[in-house]
Amino acid sequence: MLILHVDDDEGIRALTELAFSLGGHGTVRSAASGAEAISALESGFRPDVILLDVMMPVLDGPGVLTRIRRLEGHDETPVIFMTAQTQDHELNRLVALGGIGVIIKPFDPLTLPDRVKGLLGSGCP
Repeated sequence: MLILHVDDDEGIRALTELAFSLGGHGTVRSAASGAEAISALESGFRPDVILLDVMMPVLDGPGVLTRIRRLEGHDETPVIFMTAQTQDHELNRLVALGGIGVIIKPFDPLTLPDRVKGLLGSGCP
């Protein structure tokens, strides 16, 4: 599984990469900003799923998702939001924006790959 993980926190990016590399669950390409993620996608990177932080400077997660959906070939790329916000109305808003689910931070790195696979469903690569 190819994962694009977008988060402005270096520690969270490192933890996510570790979570997927342990046990060979997937390959993570990290982006420190929405602009970096868009650039990776525009250059031809085709992830199976995008893990997208909600609160980032300059361009937040929902704004990044809007731009991703405008890119050719990414109108249906699964996006899972990652956030520390736990209010039901916020979680529902993120799904309504087009996320297939939300993972609450802090997350357990040992269960993160299984949670992502669960949100992707049986069609997971």
